[in-house]
Amino acid sequence: MKTAFITGATGFLGINLVQQLLERGWQVTALHRKTSNLTYLQRYDVKLVEGAITDKDSLIQAIPETVDAVFHVAGNTAMWSKMNDQQFQDNVIGTRNMLEVALQKQAKRFIHTSSISAYGHHENEFDETMESNAISSPMHYAKSKYLAELEVDMAIANGLDAVLVNPCDIMGPFDSHNWAQIIQAVYNNDVPGIPPGNAIICHVRDVAQAHISAYEKGRTGERYLLGGADVTLKEIFNTIEGLMGKKESQFVLPKWVLQASIPFYALQSKLNGREPVLTYEKYLELVLAKHVSSKKAIEELDYKMTPLTDSIRDSYAWLEKENLLSR
Repeated sequence: MKTAFITGATGFLGINLVQQLLERGWQVTALHRKTSNLTYLQRYDVKLVEGAITDKDSLIQAIPETVDAVFHVAGNTAMWSKMNDQQFQDNVIGTRNMLEVALQKQAKRFIHTSSISAYGHHENEFDETMESNAISSPMHYAKSKYLAELEVDMAIANGLDAVLVNPCDIMGPFDSHNWAQIIQAVYNNDVPGIPPGNAIICHVRDVAQAHISAYEKGRTGERYLLGGADVTLKEIFNTIEGLMGKKESQFVLPKWVLQASIPFYALQSKLNGREPVLTYEKYLELVLAKHVSSKKAIEELDYKMTPLTDSIRDSYAWLEKENLLSR
């Protein structure tokens, strides 16, 4: 029986990965913080261990000796400058801790969940041969994911067998915070206008499978871009509306309207103490185009790309099943 240690197992990609590993007969140990919501993870037969990727001592206690695979899925995806310091700790220092302990515990293979953001921004379609410009990105998340990849490269140089996967925009069951918010907004008739821009939607099932394939046949030190349906945000909203039997929205907000509203949301945040609905980083994520090639992942990992409608339908069905559509 193969053994796996997973970080980020309480997140929706992590839970889907746990599910697939168990279906394949793996023995799974899942790291969670003391404050983590274990509602969904507790449905599965996994060994739960408490700790944090920013606490190296807890990792030394948690990661088993000679584990077959370490899946480092945990990450801080904040798009708010106030979170930059914590994001650096989570994404860079946390990854460094994981790599050092994996080497210490003689883990047989390390699968690192990176992001398309680690490549920065490029106007045209790109693949894994494109040099990253993330270090100069105004988005701290992109910088932190790029720096985390450099940590992986250094660990490989020190003898760790590691593979990196770079998913795009993930959608599917167990998502209650990310793209699920758009599905909820459409369901609750709370869509004043559609943001401009595009997204590359990949089904969480395909991304989880790619992690396992990366363990099985990914090449050490290689990165694999995990793309999907390259669509406009209008296409996403309209597909959701179609599945719900609602009239398709037509109004796409101009970029200047979004940009002009950033100071308003910043002021609102100062008054209520909560994260702004729209930050400059979130604005950039919405309006900057992105296009990737997944040819390498398709050829080497047998990566599959589920059609947009199916990805949305599966996410919608799960939210409905869990009674999470109404706000």
